[in-house]
Amino acid sequence: MNRWFSIFWNNIPFPIIPDNLDNEILVIDAVSVSPRKVVALIGRTKKHVVNWTFAKSESSTSWSTFLNPIPKPFAIVCDGQKGMLSAIRGRFPNSKIQRCVVHIARQVRIKLTRHPKTEAGKEIKVLIRSLMFVRTKRQKRRWIRRWRKWCHKHHKFLSEKSYGENQFGKTKWWYTHKKLRSVRTLIKNSLPDLFTYVRYPYVPRTTNHVEGGINSRIKELFRRHRGLSIHRKVTLISWFLSSKQGQKPPRNVH
Repeated sequence: MNRWFSIFWNNIPFPIIPDNLDNEILVIDAVSVSPRKVVALIGRTKKHVVNWTFAKSESSTSWSTFLNPIPKPFAIVCDGQKGMLSAIRGRFPNSKIQRCVVHIARQVRIKLTRHPKTEAGKEIKVLIRSLMFVRTKRQKRRWIRRWRKWCHKHHKFLSEKSYGENQFGKTKWWYTHKKLRSVRTLIKNSLPDLFTYVRYPYVPRTTNHVEGGINSRIKELFRRHRGLSIHRKVTLISWFLSSKQGQKPPRNVH
């Protein structure tokens, strides 16, 4: 049996990258191959997988290496990871960017938990939940007004400080509501690329084309083939992605 598969394991396919993506939407994301050791960076359009590569982490350098051979797309949909955004803006400064609204909502939920106790936390939770229903320019303007009103209303609360002493007896301070401040920073930094899909309705607002159609299938393959070495995991992913380069997109992905 091992002999039959030796050709498969010893020959890793490489992506066939298209020459032109002028009017295409590129959706990019990453999936862990081996925690803290190898991550797969993956990009696809609505029609097919465009490129993939493997790196130690999602750094700006690794994302730049991933993006370099890809021709300029009209827009890129991503989760907004810091190194990823830096690489996108360096490689494709004129391409539109759409931050995945599901990732934004997920990050806010992680920071605040499902049941925030403060008034500010409860209000921002409701606001983020309403983000999923923004479709029109009018709804976008209304959402941004509500966001700015929230920032103004809770500015003093978010500026509160706590004080204590360090091990040397010196007084130190920190912001009392760190997680809420982190949520505010997250939304503020995301805002310029949060509603690209409103102006360009054909741009997806989530990375589901990769997460649902690709990443979840890769994780399923890992579950089915437990115990593979890192090399064989890389090979398995490469063959799987190679088979998706000409495949139609999954249904019910918006």
